[in-house]
Amino acid sequence: MKKIAVGVIGTGFVGPAHIEAVNRSGLAEVKALAASSEQKAEEKASELGIDRAYGTYADLIQDPDIEVVHNCTPNNLHFPINKAILAAGKHVISEKPLALDSREAKLLIGATQRANVVHAVVYNYRHYPMVAHLRSMVQSGELGTIYAI
Repeated sequence: MKKIAVGVIGTGFVGPAHIEAVNRSGLAEVKALAASSEQKAEEKASELGIDRAYGTYADLIQDPDIEVVHNCTPNNLHFPINKAILAAGKHVISEKPLALDSREAKLLIGATQRANVVHAVVYNYRHYPMVAHLRSMVQSGELGTIYAI
């Protein structure tokens, strides 16, 4: 079975975590990464054993071999980068939040529908047993009224 070719944008803490998860899946392989500079991208790609390094996310998005792009950048960059990925007709896996406001989110949903691709947002704790247990405690009222988290 052919593995899905993945590109990862962002090389901070979250980017390498995505790279490890993708490579462990057996279904996909990280082929490229992008960082805030060419030098940073090349250093991280070498460290993580990734073939291609790009100094801009736009260059990674234009790589014809990349089928899906993981957006692991700071929150304020999710909207413009996800929009560019969708405009290129590629699938997106984005760190949360999807966008900074409902207007941006609606624009991304429309772009996803027009591109006819998958646009997923990562919620990595949702199915952890401790989180599920906490959710049931909140729903049952065991913890009282929750005002902030």
